[in-house]
Amino acid sequence: MLYSGVCNPLPCLSRRTKFLFKAFQIYPCHIIKRTICKDLGFGDHVEFLPGFRCLAGKVLCAKRAFLGDTLFVDYAPIEIGEEVSFSFRNIVVTSSHQIDDFQTIEAKPVVIEDGVWITTGVTILGGVRIGRNSIIGAGSVVTKEIPPNCFAAGNPCIPIKSIHRGMA
Repeated sequence: MLYSGVCNPLPCLSRRTKFLFKAFQIYPCHIIKRTICKDLGFGDHVEFLPGFRCLAGKVLCAKRAFLGDTLFVDYAPIEIGEEVSFSFRNIVVTSSHQIDDFQTIEAKPVVIEDGVWITTGVTILGGVRIGRNSIIGAGSVVTKEIPPNCFAAGNPCIPIKSIHRGMA
């Protein structure tokens, strides 16, 4: 599914949720975190650190996920499965500008299946599916689908080897 439109109608979080994100950076307490989870529709078992942020609130997160200090530029839905773990300083970007018309933005959803581990400094672009139980190596740029049960790394990210690991 492709989302397309001119720059200005992009959705964004409410003022309250934006304020809560800023407050959580300064004072990372459990009450603020729980309120952000409620505003975004996350379950009780989703964890994140100061530095976690999303721009539009279209992150659909299953139970038992750790999001680290990841930035989600989520103008299209980002689906995150169970037992998914993001380490530190990652970014997921669902949108890009058209080359011939900078005023038009295209956004494609991202799907991260169960048991995936996104290590440090990874960039994931729109239209990508990362298969179940895969690991994405540090500093990778994921531009295409990654199959299940593999270790993938690089820029662009490619499968390196098959692995066998179950959900933790």
